[in-house]
Amino acid sequence: MRPVLLTVAITVVVNSLIASHATAAQQHPAGNGSERRQIVTGPALESATHDTAIIRWTVNRGGGTARHYAIVRYGTDSANLDKTARSPNRWSQGLPNVTYRVRIDGLAPGTTYYYTVDAAQADGIGIGLKSRVNRFTTRPRP
Repeated sequence: MRPVLLTVAITVVVNSLIASHATAAQQHPAGNGSERRQIVTGPALESATHDTAIIRWTVNRGGGTARHYAIVRYGTDSANLDKTARSPNRWSQGLPNVTYRVRIDGLAPGTTYYYTVDAAQADGIGIGLKSRVNRFTTRPRP
């Protein structure tokens, strides 16, 4: 019986640590609702391989529809961001911040890409975000 209790106790502790870490990472002092939506962290390259990249950023508040789409516009020329990657995201109304992540596939190895980020509500209406142009370089082919 003790191994079962130990397993349950470990599971509870681990889950509470994961939940508190995720919540703490996303929380930002809530305003009165009149503050303008803005990027508070990022955008930044979270990870990259020779043919994929993940871009991440956090916005100070959600609002609008619960479902949002994270949008990354990218390309190999900073003046011509001709490709788009999107990812659905759900805003928890209990949290004031929204963290977006977009995975970009099909990239060329050892290539520098330029990108901006934006977001839209589920109905396609933009939420008024647009970052400056950033860049990352994929790893060379292994």
